[in-house]
Amino acid sequence: MKTLGCKVNTYDSDSLETQFREKGYHVVHDPKDADISILNTCSVTENADKEARYLLRRFKRENPEALIVATGCYAQTDSQKLLGMDDVDLVFPNQVKDRVADVADQQLQIKKQGQALTAPRIPEDVKPVSNNRQGHFKSSLKMLAADSNKTRAFLKIQDGCNGFCSYCLIPYARGASRSVRADEVKTEVRRLIDQGVKEIVFTGIHIGDYGADFDQAPTLTQLIAELFSWPDMVRLRISSLEPRELPEELLKVLAQRPELFCDHFHLPLQAGHDRILKHMRRTYTSAQYAETVAMAREYFPRANFGADVIPGFPGESDEEFQATVDFIRKTGLNYLHVFPYSKRPNTAAAKMPDHLDGSVVKERSRTLRSLSEELKESYVRGFFNETVSVLWEKDLDRSGRRVGHSLNYLDVVAPAGYEAIPGTIDQVKIKGFVENHRVLGLPQ
Repeated sequence: MKTLGCKVNTYDSDSLETQFREKGYHVVHDPKDADISILNTCSVTENADKEARYLLRRFKRENPEALIVATGCYAQTDSQKLLGMDDVDLVFPNQVKDRVADVADQQLQIKKQGQALTAPRIPEDVKPVSNNRQGHFKSSLKMLAADSNKTRAFLKIQDGCNGFCSYCLIPYARGASRSVRADEVKTEVRRLIDQGVKEIVFTGIHIGDYGADFDQAPTLTQLIAELFSWPDMVRLRISSLEPRELPEELLKVLAQRPELFCDHFHLPLQAGHDRILKHMRRTYTSAQYAETVAMAREYFPRANFGADVIPGFPGESDEEFQATVDFIRKTGLNYLHVFPYSKRPNTAAAKMPDHLDGSVVKERSRTLRSLSEELKESYVRGFFNETVSVLWEKDLDRSGRRVGHSLNYLDVVAPAGYEAIPGTIDQVKIKGFVENHRVLGLPQ
């Protein structure tokens, strides 16, 4: 199982792995050893599409006898392209992702008998991508057990988007916004706690929309308030929120349990100039974004703030790009996820004039990535010789040291020889960089 893209895809892949395990499969890490190779694709940029095609060809080249399956967002937005590849046996767009395990298992048994596959390469009830607009399907919300061996578990509470930003394919890739019912969310949170998970990450495409598709449903704020009333509630991280969907009411609830809330806010920015934001069809101005960050800092003064940024949007001038750089510095963001503008089919931006030369987009992307490195290093240095709470995970670094994360998402390793137990929380003193922006934490 190979996953590209966002945390929602990670959750979906974890769910698919659980389905296969229930059928007696186990996951291998080398495609050469697999009976079935599944690629859960992303389509946020043209490069993501290219990477998906490359990996699918590699899977088939390294293991011609394996059943090769493509699913995810690229399978939804350009299923015809994938069906045109001889390397791909089965294509499952997002709207039918919950069928992957059943159909792939059935077809593998047929393949092992030396017979031709009997299932269509794409389910017959899927509309051709050329006709596939958002209203034709709802996002997939199948609730499945997460891996009980994990110390941190993703939990998808919402999927899909009604936003239609001018550059974005997600409404076509994921369908209309849809929430998991609150009672199901609470049941899943209870199950994860009982299994020993120590941190739950709420994930979704547009989490701030949570509950809007139900009558009299709790809001995200009300849902979290109830969970934080549980005496045995574990740490909670919110993967991403739109900047206008972090109200003071929610901040007050989060601040009631500072030992549980992971003060790490990811607020997509995309651009720091109002003309570009307007043409992107974003729902805020740069001033409103800055106000949200400032308000959140009043409740969480040392929180880690990150943002998505899209350099090279059609018509973006040198001055407008510089305004974005200046805004990021002035607002005090701590890291960036940089997505160079990429023309996506069926989007409004694809039809706009004044698309920039690729070399300009690449140069602006390099500038922002360099800025992100600078901001991240500065933020992490601010915690040197301070004590933070770290949850140790299963992963080890290249030197065999245990890896963990603080509430505000500092990437920490334990000293060599210290037996940091996965799933335990230690108070550690941050002693300096180890590699990249990972730091050494000395247990106190």
